[in-house]
Amino acid sequence: MNRRRKRRIPFAAYAALIFNGALCATPFMAAHLISQAYGGERPAFLSTPEAMAATRQAMDERFQQISLKDDVAPRKVWSDLVREALKDEDMARVRGLLLGAPAMLDGKDGEALRARVAVSDGAGDEAMLQAALAYLPDDVQSIYENMSTKSVVSMFNASAPASAVPGATSAVVTSAPALNTVVVEDATDAPTDDEDRNETRINLLGNVRGHAKAAVNWANDDKSELPTDFLLSGIGLILADDEEREGASVAMATLRIRTAAPIPFKTYLTRRIEDVVPVAEMKTVLAAELGNQLNYTPAAEAVVARVFKTVIDREKLAPLLAEFKILREIAHDTSVESAIQIVSRVNDGVDLRAAGLVAAAGGDRAVALEHFDGDNLLETARTVVPWTNALKLQVAGVAACLLLLAFVALTTFWKSFRRGRPVKKSAVYLMEEHPA
Repeated sequence: MNRRRKRRIPFAAYAALIFNGALCATPFMAAHLISQAYGGERPAFLSTPEAMAATRQAMDERFQQISLKDDVAPRKVWSDLVREALKDEDMARVRGLLLGAPAMLDGKDGEALRARVAVSDGAGDEAMLQAALAYLPDDVQSIYENMSTKSVVSMFNASAPASAVPGATSAVVTSAPALNTVVVEDATDAPTDDEDRNETRINLLGNVRGHAKAAVNWANDDKSELPTDFLLSGIGLILADDEEREGASVAMATLRIRTAAPIPFKTYLTRRIEDVVPVAEMKTVLAAELGNQLNYTPAAEAVVARVFKTVIDREKLAPLLAEFKILREIAHDTSVESAIQIVSRVNDGVDLRAAGLVAAAGGDRAVALEHFDGDNLLETARTVVPWTNALKLQVAGVAACLLLLAFVALTTFWKSFRRGRPVKKSAVYLMEEHPA
């Protein structure tokens, strides 16, 4: 009776099946992991405590690089930079350098400064400012004290009523204590109703009456296009709330003030506004509604408000208003002037969120870094991924697939060098015959 031996599937077949299966599964699992960690609806550069701590550490590293110069002690470099900032009367940059002192002072000076802050009575940035002053030369300390006194007096004069300041004339003052700025409007252009008098704390957009006057002028000018600042003013005054209006004011200031060189943010903002507002349609509708008016009338305000509310794309408007809030937060964490400098380096929406995180984490530190290392300022923003149990399981799965690939590859490679001796097969029974 002939017995045929069952043929076993060779190891190479098992190895190929396992290897190809793991090879196909690994990219899919890795892509899903990356999507869960960085993709989806979770935006980058959220101002979480972990992200702010990581961003602050990255900013300290940049401060340390600034203080490193050949044959010059870091303390000397730091004090010279503070002296230069005081000479320029840039107190925000001075405070930023003082707050960055622990990173810029090397060795024993840095350790002593941290120890001084740890045992001080104060807390936070104020404790760091007071402790860092002790490491400045005496003449620099004197200049700082004089400049600080002058700043306090200037703030009092700016916020005091006209009757309290000798020689002052009557003006409408809209103060913004939270943003360290004061906006003074001419009394001839002051709002006429109570609503306009209290419409916002920072208003660089003008008022609805002035915007309606501009709309009438543009409606009667067939050749000129609607400028970006007119559209921005209309969005801020008509469609934004108080916080969004303050952010729009920062954007307006950047458009009008930063004119010395090409500003990436101005290009980005123009593109964003034109995406929200159909400019040709807006021009046509305004011309149709206001073309028969040669001068401003109170009814024009209602017409302009109705046109903006009906023509603008509401779905695209919401993200723009959210970006205005980020601008407002940047100004709140630094100042309007500093926010203009930081925002001028923004190229897109991701850069804007990075700028918001840098300002929230660093405050005046961001102002100093923008001055000395502006090209790398936004690169200090860090996104920290929260390691949830789901992400940990996915990482473990990807690691298991990679280990399986490595094991199969190494095993196949090893077996290729350990082939057994060839055995003789019986021509009749196909049975193995052991060699003598």
